[in-house]
Amino acid sequence: MGDLDDDLRKLFSDDRLDVHSAPVSTEAVLRGANRRRRRRNAAAGTFALVTLVGAGIGVSRFGVSSPDSPVGAFLTTSTSASTTSASPPPVSTVIQTETVTVGQPPNSTGANTGKPNPGGTSKSNPKPPSAPATPESQPGRYGTLALGMSEADALATGSLVEPSSPADPDNRCKAYATKSVPDADAVVVSPAKGIVRITVPNYAKTPKNVGAGSQVSDVKAAYQNSTQSGSSVLAPMSASPPWTYVFETDGTVVTAVFMRLNANDCVSV
Repeated sequence: MGDLDDDLRKLFSDDRLDVHSAPVSTEAVLRGANRRRRRRNAAAGTFALVTLVGAGIGVSRFGVSSPDSPVGAFLTTSTSASTTSASPPPVSTVIQTETVTVGQPPNSTGANTGKPNPGGTSKSNPKPPSAPATPESQPGRYGTLALGMSEADALATGSLVEPSSPADPDNRCKAYATKSVPDADAVVVSPAKGIVRITVPNYAKTPKNVGAGSQVSDVKAAYQNSTQSGSSVLAPMSASPPWTYVFETDGTVVTAVFMRLNANDCVSV
């Protein structure tokens, strides 16, 4: 350990390791400082000159603008009073609004004059009386069969079931069953008037929703022009040719419905 310390002391005390600077005279130092000072002064003067020249150019450009330059339209420049155009005097506009109250136009009787009712009440026109019930205009047709249709045309529809049977004691009118009503006298045909009666199936309803099983009161409410004839309720239709609904009843409920031609010549119809 002692040898290491002795070696380090010898190493640090060796003069060969010292750094020696070259001798510099005072005059050389002063001359260098003067040169740097002159350079700085020259640079500062040049910058000041450039700044002044630039400022002069800017002032000249802002002070006088060319006619084609768009800057003159937005920058405020000092001009003489003789070249400044005076702004137009302000114009004030007055709008008057007039409110006109229009009264209610009089009615055909002159009752409404547009003035308020001093009594605070208004008169209402009485309702006209309800018009009397008018006869129905439903055509006398069910399916392919129609009242007034000839026997030949009725047979051509395929709705009649042959053979026919006598419909009256004189054997003048004929009765047929139909595919929807199996009764032998479902349809009665006159040789002169054509079909004079059509029996409506029990499951069918009239356009006013009346049929077998309906109450008599429902029939009279649906057909206000109907009349009572024994146990039947008759509702005439004003179609062409004219005909009538015949509602057979037991006094309370409808049991069967027929469509009957008014101008018929069969005794049993």
